[in-house]
Amino acid sequence: MGTILRLLILAGIVWFIYSFIRRTLAQQQPPQQPPAPLMHQCAECGVHIPQHEAILFEGLYFCGETHKNNYLQRKP
Repeated sequence: MGTILRLLILAGIVWFIYSFIRRTLAQQQPPQQPPAPLMHQCAECGVHIPQHEAILFEGLYFCGETHKNNYLQRKP
């Protein structure tokens, strides 16, 4: 009976160490998905484009130089 008790105590200690290590490693992992890019709508055609690809002119965003120029030609 003493042997069974020792095995149960040993199994409990091993389980405690295993779960402690698992929790510690889970907390250290970086987020899996990068944040979504900020999107803006083209003032000419309405297409949504990422901020790093958009052309900013006078507070308006455009998907390309052509749309920026078209918008400026129509502007009164």
